[in-house]
Amino acid sequence: MKNNELFDKAKKLKGYGSFLKSENKKNIEKIVTLKTGLKVKPTVIKTLREYFDFISQLETSYQNPVFYRGQTNANYLLSPNSLRIDPANENLLIESFSRRFSNEIDSCHGSMAKLVLMQHFGLGTRCLDISENPLAALYFACQPYKKFRKFNNSQEEENSWGEITIFREPVVDNEIKPEKLKTIESSNVSVMANTAFMENDFSLWHLGVRWKEDVNQGHDEKYIDLKSIVRGSLIVRVPQNNPRIKNQQGAFIVVNANEIWVEKDESYESYWKDLTKCIIDSDGKSFASLASKSKWKEDFKRIKTWELKFTKVKPYDESNEIEEFKTDPFELSRLFYKKDGVQQVVLIHPDCKKTIVKELERFNITEDFIYPDMDTVANEINERINFRR
Repeated sequence: MKNNELFDKAKKLKGYGSFLKSENKKNIEKIVTLKTGLKVKPTVIKTLREYFDFISQLETSYQNPVFYRGQTNANYLLSPNSLRIDPANENLLIESFSRRFSNEIDSCHGSMAKLVLMQHFGLGTRCLDISENPLAALYFACQPYKKFRKFNNSQEEENSWGEITIFREPVVDNEIKPEKLKTIESSNVSVMANTAFMENDFSLWHLGVRWKEDVNQGHDEKYIDLKSIVRGSLIVRVPQNNPRIKNQQGAFIVVNANEIWVEKDESYESYWKDLTKCIIDSDGKSFASLASKSKWKEDFKRIKTWELKFTKVKPYDESNEIEEFKTDPFELSRLFYKKDGVQQVVLIHPDCKKTIVKELERFNITEDFIYPDMDTVANEINERINFRR
């Protein structure tokens, strides 16, 4: 899809896009109910103080923290770079990068650590950047990365509404369960990360071979969640082993979206559609429990791991047969921060972005803090001394 088509899609899926040209704050901030049933409540902020007032009302703790993702354009879909254009190229990106930087990649502890390293250096991966620092997210929502402005339409970014999406692992049975927040040691995080290294069509057996290499290094779950291979998203706290992640208090959401089918079945074209839908709707946590709760019980008994196949999905694309892949391909709605069942989103008026960036400077939230790389710091020093005097 072209940018205009993606923007139109985002407006429909987010529910408030059609109101952003309005200057009526009450109109923009009204609760919108989407076709999926999700209710969304945007809050418009024009100053840093208003933002502080908003975040002070959020429920958060170390065990179940709030995470933030800032985007300079509210009409961007929530989709990671490697899957946004063509998922078939995902493993090619990884293979090319790994070949050129084999020593650095080989030193990583598992596949998720490899994706984090690639993301750090700007390679498109299936990880969405998020932050535990609300001020860092606000900066991202107001200021395009100067270093890459020549590759982006910075004027369009500056003239667009900024957006901060808020995430939190849902509370189960009114109890906070710390184990829900994943680390790179998680087996299911490893499954999602290793999917990125697969070709566009892959088998459960091939994925299992890669996954076992990670598991040999130690993981915490006793089973692979089949549902997470088909469709899912997990918040992952990663080691803060570089200045950028440390300053941003960075974390990631790793995602999956794959169709499933059985190779030996002659009618697999209709078969995988039903099977994918069955798994998406299932609350089963493993291969066995899913089989016992569904009509596929007898089929699962005769399926071998190399016969169970997956095809990567292009997220949000209208050609997808399964509705969920068109509207919420990674089940990110599970992670949205909700108050009384209503998703909370922050919107920043385009005319207020520069003022807020200036206000953030007082708290040392600047580009050279967000990106403390030597060339970024040097560029910021140049601007401050030579161009702001």
